[in-house]
Amino acid sequence: MILISLFVGICVAIIVLAISRQIWAKKQSKQKSINGVSGIKQLIELIKLTQQHRGMHSGFINGQSEFKSKLDSLESNIQYRYKALLKFEAEQKYPDSLSSHYQFKQWQRLIQANNITSSESFQLHSGLIARQLDALWDMSDEFALTSNHDEEIRSSAQRFVKTLPELAEAFGQVRALSVQIASTQTISSDKKLQLVFTLGKIEKHLHALRSSLAKKDYEHLNQYVQKVTLSIKEQNINKQNPDTLFKEATQIIDEVFSFIHSGFEQLKQKVSAL
Repeated sequence: MILISLFVGICVAIIVLAISRQIWAKKQSKQKSINGVSGIKQLIELIKLTQQHRGMHSGFINGQSEFKSKLDSLESNIQYRYKALLKFEAEQKYPDSLSSHYQFKQWQRLIQANNITSSESFQLHSGLIARQLDALWDMSDEFALTSNHDEEIRSSAQRFVKTLPELAEAFGQVRALSVQIASTQTISSDKKLQLVFTLGKIEKHLHALRSSLAKKDYEHLNQYVQKVTLSIKEQNINKQNPDTLFKEATQIIDEVFSFIHSGFEQLKQKVSAL
């Protein structure tokens, strides 16, 4: 009888221990995802600021000297945010293989580059942003958002770290190209083709997002696409004010990033409720 009681007691203890470990692991995983959101938001802001720098740098190289003070301010802000992101990664024991350290070095080389053309600047910035977008997915995966066991969280995270950021990047490329064209007051065939191709990518992204965007938001973004498309068709984009083009595009891009930020706040709440 004593042996049976001892056996039952051991079995119960093992079950309780297993359940406790499962609860602890789930709690740890949830906390890791919640912590990850703050780092992801830092990276998202870095992407946004790097895109702004690309657009302004394009205009500055082509003679828009009024962009100089804004560029200086942007560079300081980007530098600060990289340091904040690297600090976050160190605190969270983020894998060295996924660290933002290389992106930071790439950024420093970019701003130290002398005598580059606006096309070279565009390519260097776009290459860095492509790496940042990959890092955004890696970070979301590492912090169990795009890899979450909950299907709703997983699919929402994919929209906020891939589809919407890629849409913002396409709009960012349109902004940089438009400013470049308006600054030089010429629209070459290759720039025209590049703009048309990028606008086509935007339309595909908008189509994919149509059901998840409010009707007024979808229509507002689509109206901007049609406006730029018309200015290319009528060949008057090169006659417009570069600063005006920059501000109009920035307003659109800021809207997309606001969708992303609010989306991650919603994700954070969903993860907390698990």
